[in-house]
Amino acid sequence: MDLGIINGAATALHLVRRGIGRVVLVDKHLIASGGTGRSAAIIRQHYSNDELVKMVKRSVEVFHDFDDEIGGDCGFVNTGWAFFVPESVASGFERNVAMGQRLGVEVREIDHDALLAIEPRVAIDDVARIAYEPGSGYANPIQTTHAYVQAFVEAGGILRPLTSVTGVDASDSRVRGIRTDQGDIAAGIVVNAAGPWADRVAEWAGVRLPLDVTREEEIIFETAAQGGPPRLCFSDMAAAFYYRPHGPTQMLVGRGYPKAYETVSPDDYRAEVDVPFIEELKKLLARRWPCYRDAIAVNSYTGLYDVTPDWHPVLGDVDGLDGFYLCAGFSGHGFKIGPAIGELMAELICTGRIEELSLDRFRLERFERGAQLTAAYGGNRA
Repeated sequence: MDLGIINGAATALHLVRRGIGRVVLVDKHLIASGGTGRSAAIIRQHYSNDELVKMVKRSVEVFHDFDDEIGGDCGFVNTGWAFFVPESVASGFERNVAMGQRLGVEVREIDHDALLAIEPRVAIDDVARIAYEPGSGYANPIQTTHAYVQAFVEAGGILRPLTSVTGVDASDSRVRGIRTDQGDIAAGIVVNAAGPWADRVAEWAGVRLPLDVTREEEIIFETAAQGGPPRLCFSDMAAAFYYRPHGPTQMLVGRGYPKAYETVSPDDYRAEVDVPFIEELKKLLARRWPCYRDAIAVNSYTGLYDVTPDWHPVLGDVDGLDGFYLCAGFSGHGFKIGPAIGELMAELICTGRIEELSLDRFRLERFERGAQLTAAYGGNRA
């Protein structure tokens, strides 16, 4: 039983493939109509702990070989990825690059000349250090999630879209199923992958999941008249925004860390992008990319992050409630690590352990123990 976005869909597929029995995927709207479908979908492997690096490295392998691994087209484009950082975070940057190399990620630090040889249009005088991952890029989050769901259904899974979960049936320290507006569903295992609503689902089960929901804005610019979009995906901590190609003639732009976060309700938030945000991003873009000074914004949208206190996901079972699993709080990282999360959660549920990678540090109980995870840069730059 899953309550799903990409991580729920991926977990559901791998549970079916492992032969666990009847698996039902429940979604309150249409598949990928929420946060996953509005993800920036930049796929990069630069993280601050071994576990996340291993997760995203495995996910990149899946994105590269998606049709064979999952089936269908995820829209992955292997552009490569560059990370611009200021000198103030140089020590964390060096540790993360070294960690990635130690764990087998194809990443290296490059100088200004090497970056400009790849993309000569960008102005980088204020950039202190640059990491480069040639194997990274971006994907289509809607196509990716639909492919997982299609594979799930073809493997024998049961899909229940447009079905709102209204409660969790739990008694005698174990889950018994869920309640929905279409009737109750009995289940000995419930995976809470409900994204911005995951804390509410957890509360129905008597579990407190600390979660904030933040509103995120993104803009699409038409760049055909300016020579086309950037040749790489970029995370630009030096100027606190990110940008990537969006098809052959457009680019996607969003505000990155460090920034102020706006906490909202997932059921009632402003869906339109704010005019001051558009004006700010146009100025940032013009400074970093003078060639795009006159690029026209042709679309914009908002999405949501489900944010935990340490900006890392909550994964695994819950003490005192058998059969209830959390797969939530991805804090802006959920799409890029989704393929690995599905495999890991299914392995944990079916076998009780994971051979290659422990999820122990991501358990809910870390918050009570004061064992929160840390990041080199803060915020969702985990």
